[in-house]
Amino acid sequence: MMTAIFVATLVQSAAINSRRDKFIACIEAAAQGATVQKMAAEAIEAHLRQTCAAAETSFKASLVAFDLKNKVARKQAVSDAQLQADDFVTSSVDRYKAVLAKK
Repeated sequence: MMTAIFVATLVQSAAINSRRDKFIACIEAAAQGATVQKMAAEAIEAHLRQTCAAAETSFKASLVAFDLKNKVARKQAVSDAQLQADDFVTSSVDRYKAVLAKK
């Protein structure tokens, strides 16, 4: 029984990691595209969110599903997932702005 739980946790973690990696890759690609387009700093967050909406939704859904399986309340799980996604976007926006400031 314990082995089955452990295996299920590993499979769920692998799904989360895969979706996180896809989300991060999307953000990085969108930021590179914005750099090439010389997008204004004020527009980068909206650009990242719009371009990577599907990857973000998938990533958040996997986080929520994992938390729900671990008896976390849905409201808290959704909030935590949003916070993690926001952190990735915010740090990319900050890096983009820092690169623009150096130019």
